[in-house]
Amino acid sequence: LLTTMNMDPTTFSRDDLCHLALQVFKDLDLPTQLQIQEDRFQRFILAVREHMFDNPYHNWFHVFDVMQTSYALSISTGIIHSLSAWERFELLTACLCHDLEHPGVSTPFLEQAPALALAFKDTLLEKHHALRAFEVMVDREVGLLEGLSTERY
Repeated sequence: LLTTMNMDPTTFSRDDLCHLALQVFKDLDLPTQLQIQEDRFQRFILAVREHMFDNPYHNWFHVFDVMQTSYALSISTGIIHSLSAWERFELLTACLCHDLEHPGVSTPFLEQAPALALAFKDTLLEKHHALRAFEVMVDREVGLLEGLSTERY
């Protein structure tokens, strides 16, 4: 099911989607290839889920759907075979984090808040998602990137 375009994340519980997200990382053997302990992937996935707001569209179901769809497409097209283990990790991580803490409103709406507009200028939401993604990955309780060389980081 994970490698097909027939999956509907809304038919699964939030917890089930966490297990399925981990399974995608494991199916690609990323914990072993990247020498990142599986429990770090678990903590990362749980942290992403907890940082997704409960709004009608930009929520945990949406980011899981984007990750699973990207995974299925990369498998069906064969692109996955041209990616290194790190590139596979980056693809899946970007999918999971692409709307991290999305407030459910547009950038033009947020730009009306002067403090936010000054802090992020252009592409307000995208910069926020990226910033929060790195904060989650390096969080001491998550530790996803712990042990990476400066060069790799």
